[in-house]
Amino acid sequence: MAGDTKSAQLNVLYLHGFGSSPTSQKAIRFKSMLEENGAHVEIPDLNFPSFREMTLATQLDLLDSKIDQLSSGIPLVLFGSSMGGLLASLLAVKKKPISALVLLAPGFGIARRWKEFVTAEEYENWKNNGEHHFYHHAHDAHMPLGYEFARVMESMQTEDLSIEVPCLVFHGMHDKTVPVEESKKFASINKTVDLRVLDDDHQLLNSVEHMLVESKLFLQSHQLVDA
Repeated sequence: MAGDTKSAQLNVLYLHGFGSSPTSQKAIRFKSMLEENGAHVEIPDLNFPSFREMTLATQLDLLDSKIDQLSSGIPLVLFGSSMGGLLASLLAVKKKPISALVLLAPGFGIARRWKEFVTAEEYENWKNNGEHHFYHHAHDAHMPLGYEFARVMESMQTEDLSIEVPCLVFHGMHDKTVPVEESKKFASINKTVDLRVLDDDHQLLNSVEHMLVESKLFLQSHQLVDA
């Protein structure tokens, strides 16, 4: 049965973006496509242990545990959207047993550009008060995020990431959250990256059907799903 770990030919972790959840529109669409092609798909909740308490470190720890729990001997592909794309890349850098990556507007350069999203005054208040409110799409509300998130992110190596696995990257040319130049730089550093620049913005919602088709072809080209 599609999605059954005992019969699946491929394990997939779909990593959602910042201020999102496992119920995001893109996550559900990709899960459906992948399960139709024999994959076992999990969408971890990266608001871990909560949105307020999460950091890149807590998220990576969660994903390390998830990967360890997956069936051995079955190829693993990570799909990552926005910040989830950064996390997927960081896991590949750690030489986790990953066969391929598919990244949607990956959040490269976020540590360097973080202060573009808050004013200097807001950043200082965040640091002094311990939290700042950010819009969370899944809750359709502004929710508090602890300053530890910023501190940990700024302390981690997230620049000039070097990966060895096949990687398909989709990025919108009109992306105002993560400029497409970030993915172009990533592609220039890594020969295994196939970058597709789309006529879309950061959400890539107008390109979902195209990305579903191209992702399936990418997985087929690497014998990860049947043709």
